Amino acid sequence: MPDPLASPEERLLKLLQRMRAIPVLRPPDEFPLSMPQVAVLRWVARSPGCGVRDIAKGLHVTPPTISVGVRRLVEDGWLEQRSDPHDRRARPLYPTEKGYRYLETLRQHHNRMLKIFLSGLEPEEQETLIDLLGRAITALEEAQTQIKD
Repeated sequence: MPDPLASPEERLLKLLQRMRAIPVLRPPDEFPLSMPQVAVLRWVARSPGCGVRDIAKGLHVTPPTISVGVRRLVEDGWLEQRSDPHDRRARPLYPTEKGYRYLETLRQHHNRMLKIFLSGLEPEEQETLIDLLGRAITALEEAQTQIKD
């Protein structure tokens, strides 16, 4: 039962905390990669041939942090580094077949979880929820931009 005296912000925070405990957007515990590893693998899958600096900039972390994660993903066969014929120092990154299969399995997991999440709502309620979340996220993104400027 929601606390009738709690502010909307407090109620939303409690809902987000509950949702965070459910593996909707994160891999379930039995999946072999952590959230940061998945973020790197996804980044490389969306930008094949990228480098460590590209990933670090896109994920807002330092290149040394990404280097450690990339090295592990390469060693474990999720990513591969190739030679760049135009730049001998560059080591562009690409997902391996294993990496692509994992991302597809994770996508299927997310789809199953989101279907369950939405199943408690009527179709028109689902649309309303999605529209409202979209507007709230846009407001937050715009606020982030204004804070940085």
